[in-house]
Amino acid sequence: MNLTSMDSGELLRKALSGEKLFPDEAIALCENGELLDLAMAAREVARRLHPTGSVGYAVSKTVVYSNVCQPNCPFCTGTVTRDDPAAFTKSAGDVTAEVAEAVVAGATQITLQGGHRIDLPWEYYTGLVRTIHDRFPAMQIFAYSPTEIMVFNVAYQKSTREVIAELKAAGMGALLAGGAETMTTRIPEYRALLRGPWNEWFDVVHRCADADIPVVVPFVFGLGEPLKERVGHLYRTRAVQDRTLAAKKPAFVALTPFTLTGGVTGHEYLRVLALARVLVQNVPHVQASFVTQGAKVAQVALDGGADDLGGTHMEFAGAELAAGRTGAMTAAEMERLISEAGRIPQLRTAW
Repeated sequence: MNLTSMDSGELLRKALSGEKLFPDEAIALCENGELLDLAMAAREVARRLHPTGSVGYAVSKTVVYSNVCQPNCPFCTGTVTRDDPAAFTKSAGDVTAEVAEAVVAGATQITLQGGHRIDLPWEYYTGLVRTIHDRFPAMQIFAYSPTEIMVFNVAYQKSTREVIAELKAAGMGALLAGGAETMTTRIPEYRALLRGPWNEWFDVVHRCADADIPVVVPFVFGLGEPLKERVGHLYRTRAVQDRTLAAKKPAFVALTPFTLTGGVTGHEYLRVLALARVLVQNVPHVQASFVTQGAKVAQVALDGGADDLGGTHMEFAGAELAAGRTGAMTAAEMERLISEAGRIPQLRTAW
């Protein structure tokens, strides 16, 4: 079929009827679909999945346990190596002290974030998780990422299954499955440096599903990727979820479209979020991100397919809350945004 001849309205009706679009149809919809049409279809998908109108959010903080990474890492702003005077690696006590401050402020979710390194003992990583979990057992800990787990496999000669089992035993409660966005990036060196092949990323996700560890999958775009790669990422996500659903252990609890910079317009962000909701209907939740787009765009997304606002990210003190107003995202701000959108706020303590 000629891509240019495909009618977006007909494709959306097909998707809403429960049929899966072929990749060329999805690419055509991604290219030609109007925001309003996409948003209305995405809103219908979200309404079917969540008829009560509730919107989740978490009070969250990301704790950077080390700023040391591999040389030339494309995700670090001037990669810090071990011999750099600015390098730091926090102890379990230091990290737990940061978590304690977040708990006082109402945090329900912690994400541990660091670089890719092989010079620390395996017990350091499990110790961070265990120390936090022992002191704050109700805290949901997002511990590391698939790419870090890939590094652990090599550095400590452990299988993915072993790594995840030991992290779960220590208190790991969820996984933020970042990294997939650069497996098809324009720069081959990024793939070799950070991400490895898709099948290794898939293996981490499947092993988490086997261990009943919920996975949030970021859908990062705006890196110069062609539309077919955006669609490819979404279809891979959908395929993994289909396989794990068939095993009665769905991997993904949420899909989170976001950009790494503010270079994507709010209009394009809303189009892509709506498209993600329409194309990947087997993942129950879609999160809107305020980090690069601002709170108002995230709020509008609640009427265009999103049913979750993610975490407050205490580390972001300058979030764009409204025109001319910035500040720290708080639980009260989240609830205001959700209520003003005509939805029901629901604080998440865990997925």
